Amino acid sequence: MRKITLLIMSVIFRLCRIFPVKASKIVLLKNFPVWGSLGALGDYLERRGAWQVLWLTPRSPLLLFHLATARAVCLNNNFTPLAHIGLKKQTKVIQLWHADGALKQWGGDAKPYPYDAVICAGEGLRHYWAKAFRVPMERVLALGSPRMDQLARPSDVSSIRAQFHAKYPQCKDKRLILYAPTFREDPAQNAALLSHFDFSAFHMRFPDAALLVRLHPGMHGAYKLPVSAVDVTGEPDPEPLVRVCDCLVTDYSSICVDAAVLDIPVILYQFDEAEYSERGFFVPFRTLAPGPIANSFDKLLDLLALPDDTAQQRRAFADFHAGARDGKACERIESEIA
Repeated sequence: MRKITLLIMSVIFRLCRIFPVKASKIVLLKNFPVWGSLGALGDYLERRGAWQVLWLTPRSPLLLFHLATARAVCLNNNFTPLAHIGLKKQTKVIQLWHADGALKQWGGDAKPYPYDAVICAGEGLRHYWAKAFRVPMERVLALGSPRMDQLARPSDVSSIRAQFHAKYPQCKDKRLILYAPTFREDPAQNAALLSHFDFSAFHMRFPDAALLVRLHPGMHGAYKLPVSAVDVTGEPDPEPLVRVCDCLVTDYSSICVDAAVLDIPVILYQFDEAEYSERGFFVPFRTLAPGPIANSFDKLLDLLALPDDTAQQRRAFADFHAGARDGKACERIESEIA
């Protein structure tokens, strides 16, 4: 069925190729639940006013027509048809990916697409991203992360907090702990994920804290939280949550890059570290981590009770995984497109 679909797409695309490339058209192709850096780049390009920016998904009408006539196609995930339909030489294909940093290993096994450029945040990441996307090193450009541009800009945290408290009044005047674990490939492990977090023990130890829980978008609606926790999985953008929280608890998620950049304390709750590590990391957390690691829930509670003394550790982690953060990544990527 998949081969038939690709064949049909290829035939339709050949017909679309008769139309000329439009020099000002940029397709943003979202093939991941959140826009991330792709959305940040789109916002920048629209503010510039020099481009026709199309925000598309694989299900968008006229997708193949727009791919055939775009000056550039920017993606935040792999999109298999690109390796088969044959874009024109005038069309640049730029991979931004949906996560920052070089944490969990990904890629390397799918049919490679000859991207014109793969964008990463910093020079130290280029080797890992070349391996992941199976492209030559010279095509991996350390131009910075559009999302880090967003994080680098000054923000009114008081206003963000006020908006958050208006939506979640039960959190006002409380210490905000954000628990944001990543997705497991095994459905059974995802189903059992929250069983490793003792909500009753947490609230007995920290009665004046509010526990915010943001699960991976792929798990939205497939779980049940106790009433003592605040479910923020449905929030479309994790950035405001990270900005308002007093501490982030995660495991292997790239959300820890955001927290480190914003200088928010991070604790890694890795109850399945040995098993999960079998999938591989580009840079293991034991080598460079944004904060302390807890392999048991009791250890996690003990770490949450301690004052934070890991600011220098966070800075080193952020400098490697998030690059320079000078606020000019979108500008450099636009130059690459042009």
